[in-house]
Formats: sequence, structure tokens, C-alpha cells
Amino acid sequence: MPSTVTNETANAMPVHLVDWQPIVKGSLRGFAKVRLGRALLINDVPVLSSNGRAWAGMPGKPLLGADGTGLRDDKGKQRYAPVLEWTSRESSDRWSAAVVAAIEQEHGSAALDAAPEAA
Repeated sequence: MPSTVTNETANAMPVHLVDWQPIVKGSLRGFAKVRLGRALLINDVPVLSSNGRAWAGMPGKPLLGADGTGLRDDKGKQRYAPVLEWTSRESSDRWSAAVVAAIEQEHGSAALDAAPEAA
């Protein structure tokens, strides 16, 4: 059953968790599919956790070079360009908190822990 978070923690940001795919790799904890309000579905929302804090980011698309290969940063990690972005940090933080709260409400806070659950 999808979770809806519109509580004080999330400052009434109307986020509904549609799907959660846990994937633990580095700080990545998984990808969410969320509905914002009543009409906007956002797929592949990366949810990350580090230093005891979890957050959600907007999906991005990989940056490609002229030869079609992925562009990498100086640490060798794939670079991404934003597809959607918030116009204010406050909106971004509210949305991120609402996504994290929806995942924790439906799957428990362990869903965002560093170690995957034993299979």
C-alpha cells in the first residue's frame, strides 16, 4: 500500500511512495517512484544515506561525450545532468524529507541503513 506523508516533518509536501527498490551501493540506498501531488509521477528517485542522514535527490541523466561514452569526474564516477530541479533549497529539502519519511513509514528506518538485510 502506498505511503502518503503530509505531516509536520515534511511541511505538508504531498508525496506518495508508489514503489521502492532497495539497492545498496556506496551511499545509495535505493530508488523510489513517487507521486507528487495528484498528477506528477517521478521515477528513479535516488535515495542516499551517509553520516546518519538520509536524503532524496532528483533523477538525472548520464552525461555523454562526443563518442557516446559516459563522462566521468576526477574520481572516476559517472557524471549526471539534472532532469528536474527545485527553484529553492527549502523546497528541495521539504521534498527530500517527505520522500525519506514515506520510505521509513512504509519500510521502516532500516530500509535506509548502510548494510542490506540478510536474504
